[in-house]
Amino acid sequence: MAESAVSQVATRLAGLLSQELWLLYGVRGEVEWMERELRRIKCFLKDADAKGKRDERVKNWVNDVIQVAYQAEDAIDTFLIKVDQSHGWLSRIKYWFKPSVLIARYNVGVEIGKIKERLNEIKASKETYGIQNLSEDGDASNLISIKPRRHFTSQYSDDADIVGLFNDQKILFEQLMDHRQQRLCVISIVGIGGLGKTTLARKLYRDNAVSNHFRKRIWVTVSQENSLIGLLRKMLEEVRKVEKEKLEKMEENDFIDMLNDSLRRQRFFIVLDDIWREDVWNQMQRSFPDVNNGSRVLITTRFLNVAKGADPRSTPYELPLLNDDESMKLLLKKAFPYEDAEANCTSELLDIGRRLMHKCGGLPLALVVLGGLLSIKDKTPVVWRRVLETMDWAAEGRLCQEILALSYEDLPYHMKSCFLYLGAYPEDYEITGNELIRQWIAEGFIPQEERKTMEDTGEAILEELIQRSLIHVNMRKNNGSVKKCGVHDLLLDFARSAAKKDLFLTVCSNENDQPTYLASSRRVAFHIVNVTKINEISRVSTMHGLRTLMAFGLPRLPIDSSIFRFELLRVLDLTELTYVQRLPKQIELLIHLRYLRLEHLSCLPSCVGNLQSLETVLLSELIEIPITLWKIRTLRHVQVLLCKPPQSLELKNLLTLENVAFGSYRTINWRFPNLRKLKVLINKEHQRTMLTHLLCGLHHLISLCIQAAEDFPIEINTKDFPFHNHLLSLTLFGFWPKGGEVSEFPTCLTKLELCLSRLEQDPMPKLERLQYLVTLKLSQSVYLGKTMLCSTGGFPSLKSLFITSLWPKKYTATLPVLWDEDAMPNLEEWRVERGAMPKLAFLKLTSCPMLKVFPDLQHVMSLQKLELGDMSQRLRLRLQRKAGEDWYKIQHVPKLTYRVLKPS
Repeated sequence: MAESAVSQVATRLAGLLSQELWLLYGVRGEVEWMERELRRIKCFLKDADAKGKRDERVKNWVNDVIQVAYQAEDAIDTFLIKVDQSHGWLSRIKYWFKPSVLIARYNVGVEIGKIKERLNEIKASKETYGIQNLSEDGDASNLISIKPRRHFTSQYSDDADIVGLFNDQKILFEQLMDHRQQRLCVISIVGIGGLGKTTLARKLYRDNAVSNHFRKRIWVTVSQENSLIGLLRKMLEEVRKVEKEKLEKMEENDFIDMLNDSLRRQRFFIVLDDIWREDVWNQMQRSFPDVNNGSRVLITTRFLNVAKGADPRSTPYELPLLNDDESMKLLLKKAFPYEDAEANCTSELLDIGRRLMHKCGGLPLALVVLGGLLSIKDKTPVVWRRVLETMDWAAEGRLCQEILALSYEDLPYHMKSCFLYLGAYPEDYEITGNELIRQWIAEGFIPQEERKTMEDTGEAILEELIQRSLIHVNMRKNNGSVKKCGVHDLLLDFARSAAKKDLFLTVCSNENDQPTYLASSRRVAFHIVNVTKINEISRVSTMHGLRTLMAFGLPRLPIDSSIFRFELLRVLDLTELTYVQRLPKQIELLIHLRYLRLEHLSCLPSCVGNLQSLETVLLSELIEIPITLWKIRTLRHVQVLLCKPPQSLELKNLLTLENVAFGSYRTINWRFPNLRKLKVLINKEHQRTMLTHLLCGLHHLISLCIQAAEDFPIEINTKDFPFHNHLLSLTLFGFWPKGGEVSEFPTCLTKLELCLSRLEQDPMPKLERLQYLVTLKLSQSVYLGKTMLCSTGGFPSLKSLFITSLWPKKYTATLPVLWDEDAMPNLEEWRVERGAMPKLAFLKLTSCPMLKVFPDLQHVMSLQKLELGDMSQRLRLRLQRKAGEDWYKIQHVPKLTYRVLKPS
């Protein structure tokens, strides 16, 4: 980690040196010297890190290097705060002799003098400890090449669930479905971390027979960091709709009573994943009524006493370790993810593989991580033997930690920082891939590669961490990129431990209430901490070097909080705060801020224009955007509730712009030449011309959403625009005038969403020709005709089809919701020919009240899940299980649900 920290600081200083000469006027020579010396010292850190595991003096030497690197970065960044960078060339000479600037230059000179003295001491002492130069590539920052990304069909990609859990699943399945036992039973899965408890519980939870047997299923991740109120609220929101204002006022007993009342009406199955303490179960169990209807609660825990206390009449299921055959199968599956292991593995390689397998002691997580490490190595005995020899075979009792450390140490230095950064997130938190990559970029972890955006490089790093099994994928987008991801608890613990040791990151929670160790940390994440404690910690005078501040599950924050006083911040993410109405003026001092994410903010101060390094702005509920924001040339991603940029604007770095409106302008001059994602609103006749003008300048767009107010039609043909060959996702909310037919869409689309189109001609003949379309969503009066046909060979790649009146939540903030409009209000007949939609796995069909006969889906054997709702009584009878006339058309579907989806 020391190598990573020093490399980043050196790269940061080099970046400053490449800027205009005047910026570092008077201190340029000192900065050049520090940059050179840090790069020289970095060459010795690989050896020092290795020796530091056995020698406390060398370990202290490494910590000294990290501290002085951070000290150098802080000195320059503090100096830049004092320098007004807005002056023109003519006034700069005069400006540099202002007293305040002279003082700032003097102070940074004194600080650099101290740093030079410390660096010289560090250089001299390395020989005393026998530290050698082991650098192989000097300042290498190139990514290790990774295998091409594969498209995943399942929501989760957890390889541990493929090996060794079949018998366990069968035993627990029988307990869940035991008709002889009607009382509320608690089934417990017990085992050490990394054994596969959550994976097994997830397999049971998703089993089609289980989902059909229980009317209501709820999954709750408990862990150590969640509050009881938060857990109860999660469960209640799964059971029934409650107004947000009412939820805020409810207390613990209110949640319990409401849950108890709601659950007693149905057979339920609740999974409580990762319970650590008996008292948590004792408090939660009051929510689960026992009405002798065969309901079940499944808990996973590392502690046998928790399992026994949950239900004394049920024997806890202690999950065993994998045997040798299962272990070897899992290791090879991970080591050869895209190849046939048996065909590519020589006898010598298999012999080394068995020795590596024994090292893992049958623990699935250790096998998965070790296999992930081997997957990016050459498949030769020499390379595998080197991995084997690197391991500490004497490390009994901490085998998994040793393997995690080995995989971590194998990472390139910039990837180490990316991995440790994950420690800021709470346990079992679903991390959004885009947001994580943007945070990495803001921190300076992502190297700039030729002909690639940093976002592309960040995505490659994320994919390699996934391939190495240090991160698991929860969900992918239609184009294969990561939408949601997470980290196993043991890997999270490892990341936090390593990050805290190297002053990289500290997590502060109610259970961890000593603020002293935060003093020198570069990054702090608050997890469910009260305001008093936040203010106490924020006032620690030695925390001036803070670069990242993140908050999860915090209460209302007062506007005068000292949380905004950290002038060197690069990442400020307070999205998990309950309420922040207004930002204090101190935010104008955060000139190094690159990533700003907030919720529940009514107004952004105009002084935000001072933040000339800002790259990402995520403000989900902001209603007022100052014009000064648009003067920031570094902006890359702007996602706000609604924004109206100035009439003339050029942002060359902008990649994402969401919820932009044209305002009252008659014409615009917007130039966003590198824009990739655009969401735009139109509500006036002339704005269609303005939209066309805007789209003509976008050559790299891959995602486009156009939302038109109800009375204003959409009259564009996306094939006319330069981004035609790049567009993957298209959303159109608005009607085609005069009942026109569907436009000709770009052939490379993977996702298409149409709403309020009011088409009079069947859209399917054109839509089904989209060869790569994976997801199709048709909502609210999309088609007004009576018949619809999906022909043979149509929709060759379609996997998910939604025909529903419900709008996604992300659109309801900017457009009115018309609950009374069905998706296809007049549709009477939908014919599906044999050979249509050959890959369809999910179909949601609701709000077709006139549909008389169900389509012929008996030939769509790929269909795994079917959701029906809001149909006529006649059609429901035709689909009645085993007795209905149309039952044969859907009897092959493993999971079938019928729901009333319209609000009452």
